[in-house]
Amino acid sequence: MTDVFSRLHPVLREALISTLRWDTFRAVQEEAIRAFSQGSDLVILAPTAGGKTESGFFPAIDDLLRSGGAGISILYISPLKALINDQLERISRITTPMGIETSAWHGDIGRADRTWLKGEAPGILLTTPESLEVLLSDPIRSPDLAGLRTVIIDEIHAFIGTDRGVHLRCLLDRLEILTGERIQRIGLSATIGNPDHLLEWLSEPTRPHQLVRVPSPPARKRFSFSIEEEEERRFVAVARSIRGKKTLVFVQSRSAAERLHAGLAGLAGPVAVHHSAISSEMRHAAEARMAGEGSACIICTGTLELGIDIGGLDVVVQYGPPDSVASFLQRLGRAGRRGSPAEMAFILSSGEEALIAVAAIEAARHHEAEPLIEPQFPCHVFVQQLLLLLKGTKGMGETAIRRRLLSFPAFAGISHADAGAIISHLLATDYLQKDGDLIAIGPAAEVRLSRSHWIALCSVISARGGYRAVTPDGEVIGTLDPSFIGIALAEGFTLAGRCWRVISSDDERRGLLVIPSDRRGPRPFWVGGGGRGISPLLARSVARVAEERGSDLPLDDAVREAIRDAIFSWPDGIGPDRMMISDEPLPEGSLVSIWTFLGEQQNGTLTHLLRHHLPAGWHIETGPYAVFITTPAGEDGKKAAALALHQIAALTPDDAASRLPLPPVGTWAFDTLLPDDIRRRMALADIYAYPDLVASIRASLPLEET
Repeated sequence: MTDVFSRLHPVLREALISTLRWDTFRAVQEEAIRAFSQGSDLVILAPTAGGKTESGFFPAIDDLLRSGGAGISILYISPLKALINDQLERISRITTPMGIETSAWHGDIGRADRTWLKGEAPGILLTTPESLEVLLSDPIRSPDLAGLRTVIIDEIHAFIGTDRGVHLRCLLDRLEILTGERIQRIGLSATIGNPDHLLEWLSEPTRPHQLVRVPSPPARKRFSFSIEEEEERRFVAVARSIRGKKTLVFVQSRSAAERLHAGLAGLAGPVAVHHSAISSEMRHAAEARMAGEGSACIICTGTLELGIDIGGLDVVVQYGPPDSVASFLQRLGRAGRRGSPAEMAFILSSGEEALIAVAAIEAARHHEAEPLIEPQFPCHVFVQQLLLLLKGTKGMGETAIRRRLLSFPAFAGISHADAGAIISHLLATDYLQKDGDLIAIGPAAEVRLSRSHWIALCSVISARGGYRAVTPDGEVIGTLDPSFIGIALAEGFTLAGRCWRVISSDDERRGLLVIPSDRRGPRPFWVGGGGRGISPLLARSVARVAEERGSDLPLDDAVREAIRDAIFSWPDGIGPDRMMISDEPLPEGSLVSIWTFLGEQQNGTLTHLLRHHLPAGWHIETGPYAVFITTPAGEDGKKAAALALHQIAALTPDDAASRLPLPPVGTWAFDTLLPDDIRRRMALADIYAYPDLVASIRASLPLEET
């Protein structure tokens, strides 16, 4: 029995010994208990199945037992309802013998099971940000949060870069306004690229906070690669990898999951599909089969990257390359839970896909992962919080409104002038009204929001879906995020290896009519869904592998040769930390390549801006590593491209915003309530990533040429 274990409340010690047969802890759990006892907010980093959940709950439960407080003492917040259901059973096993009631509160739980009598609130409540917003709006049950002592946020890395993360950060501040006390915050996370920033996001400089990260011994990993150009042969390779095993097969989109599932018919045994468009009942059934005995397989998107317990896996299959190092690490972390090496099988279509996969492994070897950055200009969440603040009141003065909301760290990027412009717009559109010096809910808000009992204010997830892309023959190509539509209309897009041009759009029906194109457009990105194409970090890792003309990983000769072939035509001198311009002659003109290695999102923004600074007839295509410009004969394309980059680097933010497409209404929740100039600035900062793009260009000037 360790010293830390012996100092726990005796009721908790007895429960751990009797239910889990534990009388000692892992190093990360001991460190978390020590840090929590010092009153610190914590971010706890550990790999999947590394003991994060217990590291968060055990010190909080110990504190609950010692305080003996009434009402809800511990609030657990998760990005997924499925993860809540999984953790409810896991935590209740420990808390029930201690007489601590543990309950879940989310939309999939019937109203009868989400209620409690006055004075009988559970000691531990598991919920989502949206359901917590509902609870805070409940005048009967919200007082039960007044004694809250600890908030545990699971998979916190899934929140920080999203609108839901902005909402969550506001909720944390509002909970402390409700309690009048500092509530200890615990974030549970997998490995990320900027854990110190994540801790700063969760906590504040004036609060004690600690990062709990105990190095774990290197785990063995095993990778295999299968490169097949023909889709049918890739189906066979997947079937061979999953036969008789317990496996997850990760794909990059819902359409890819459905296509692979259909392709495996007759080649493999029962295979389930798991993605956001599948009903919760079907997803739960798939998870249950995976958690049982014997072989099982689920084809999934990122829905199973997070920590839902599905038991030990024999192998993880990556169908196509990952688009980020963080995603690769999350997926790899699902394997190797039975004492055997973590095994991942890559099923790929080309040498370039093998290059991306190897680059992800190389980045992980360098202990790299994508930094997580919160939205910088979340004015739509400001609107939500403003309406919630005023709902049910007789009004507040504008100075008091600004003082309250702009004190939230989540709104640090919104100035007093921005707040004033938003409030003025809401007054002009009757969503707010003024009576003397007081601002209150206006008639438009009463009409459009109160009829649904204000439930729309509980979520910042846009209620309007994506745009469905359909050909004139009725073939459905896929669904595009509204944030990408402006780029798609101007540049076309590439999806599932096919190039498309948009010939008409219908904002009312959220539809696009598309036809095949011979011009490669950017790949779509999805805001808040984690998919923005190849990430900048992964693109830079590709540049490192290309610079060294290969990898020292133990690869088969065929894979090594395929990677060399993929980078054979790339110029010497490219690297991960610099831009370079190259050109090569064409029968009529030349092909100018701006090698950026900035990833697909930033290169898509660059491509669109270049159209404003290069002649109209020049053909421009974008990729994750470079932007390609086809110039006519007699033109100095390299000089023109270099000049255009200098001009783009000199743009003011307002000038850049005016040159980029304004995303359609419905891109963000509540964006119908914002003026266009605010929406343009939101897009510039949080969709087009212009600040990062211009910083990279300026860092590379003057540009190298080959």
